Amino acid sequence: MHKLKKNFIMSSVKMIGIAFALTTTWYNSVAQDAYSPVPIRNDTAIQWSGGSVKLVNLTGNASAQNLKKFYLDKIRAKGVTAYEMSEGDKYPSSYRLFLPSLGTQDWLNGLGIELPETKSRKEWYFYDKTMPKDNPDRYRYRAGSEFSVDSCCGCDEAGAFRVKQKLEYKNGKFFIYNIWLSPLCARKAGSPVLEWYPLCNLAYSKPGREFPGVGNGIIYLDTDIIDYEFGKRFPSPFDTVLMTDRPDIGSLLYQDILKGDLRPLEIESGKPLDIKKLLTTGMGIDTVMDVDDDGNVTRYRAVQNLRSSSDFSRLRITQDFYFDFTNERLYSVVRSVVIVLPVLSYDGTLRGYFPFCRLE
Repeated sequence: MHKLKKNFIMSSVKMIGIAFALTTTWYNSVAQDAYSPVPIRNDTAIQWSGGSVKLVNLTGNASAQNLKKFYLDKIRAKGVTAYEMSEGDKYPSSYRLFLPSLGTQDWLNGLGIELPETKSRKEWYFYDKTMPKDNPDRYRYRAGSEFSVDSCCGCDEAGAFRVKQKLEYKNGKFFIYNIWLSPLCARKAGSPVLEWYPLCNLAYSKPGREFPGVGNGIIYLDTDIIDYEFGKRFPSPFDTVLMTDRPDIGSLLYQDILKGDLRPLEIESGKPLDIKKLLTTGMGIDTVMDVDDDGNVTRYRAVQNLRSSSDFSRLRITQDFYFDFTNERLYSVVRSVVIVLPVLSYDGTLRGYFPFCRLE
């Protein structure tokens, strides 16, 4: 592998045209059901990028300024600069949003808001404040990840935001840029279900702006766990691959694991996983028959099932969120990346997902 790497670097310096042709040839011949080596990159070019629209918990810690209140107060007092982007536009257009009469919806009176126990499960519970905590009947409404088109009327104190993100991968690391965020307001969709109405797009920031660190109005808000699905097998309407001419993110991750740029670790213990078994762990073994020309069984043999490296395309990323209250920009700092694999029934129906390994 080291010899191949050395030869590739030398050829890329001396014979750029040949290297480009070889790379293009490889891209056209990637196998979906087995690993094929991706040309090793030693520069800082982006190897893969994706776009996402996510429901994020930005409730904030006890010492942080409340981001939801910050924006609702501005919208009521003097208005805010909001953004929208039409299909095909390269840059967003802006407008002023001023809602001095924006209040709390009447049906929210007497209700409190309880955060989800597991951050990777995006749910908010609205409960009756007059009932004891041990009474399960205290819960009146539940808001999941569905968005509403109902603009009327009022808002709430839940720290739920919709965030438009761009993800980039290079040199074994993920970088996440938050383009804008939208305060979400609960709307009745049928008891006890609520949906979220995005009030407007705020805090516009161009992708590529690096986190400058805490200070000068930038404070830590919250840590959230967000799932992304960039695979073709079970596509998500909220996640989109932006660089379609590149290998899928799962194959790139597997390449960097084989190269030693990433280490797969057990979720609970943190112990390294056997790289040679990443495509076979939990896959099971089938027994097949070999028959001769006359249809007679000659032998039975065991065949190990393999997963494709492209199955590593569902990611659970833990992010620390920081907000610049002076310039109104939201930053993400990636803390951990977990590969999540599907759980299938015997007929191939998707039953759920389970965390497979953590990348380090």
